[in-house]
Amino acid sequence: MKKPPYLAWSTADVNRLRIMTIALGIGTATGGLAMSLSSATQILMENGSPYYIPATATMASDTPIRWDNPTPTHHTVTHSDCMKEDRPCLFDSGAVAPGGHFTVPGLPVGRYPYHCGIHPIMRGQLVVTDDPSTPSQL
Repeated sequence: MKKPPYLAWSTADVNRLRIMTIALGIGTATGGLAMSLSSATQILMENGSPYYIPATATMASDTPIRWDNPTPTHHTVTHSDCMKEDRPCLFDSGAVAPGGHFTVPGLPVGRYPYHCGIHPIMRGQLVVTDDPSTPSQL
């Protein structure tokens, strides 16, 4: 018996499907298309690699950034400079519960590595530009 095509999907395919399902669900709940919901950059927390989707997100300065946690596990979003005494800690979510989210209103131009304080293997990076035409990316 031949397997249905969805059983052959890669993890990346499944993750893309999850992102689109969440985006469409949010859009439906708000009465519009999710892609026009706002200019916030959306990042998804996952229990498997790459853990934060996208692993590197690029956006214009002062663009809101939102991390959603659809997993059954608590996670954090902790700016890596929070671990250094001589550097400013620009964001630290604390524990984000399953089904919860964390939002940063925007950041100045720069590169911002971050990680999960509960699961240190989870790492991501924000790239903030001064180009207002830079789209927030999934």
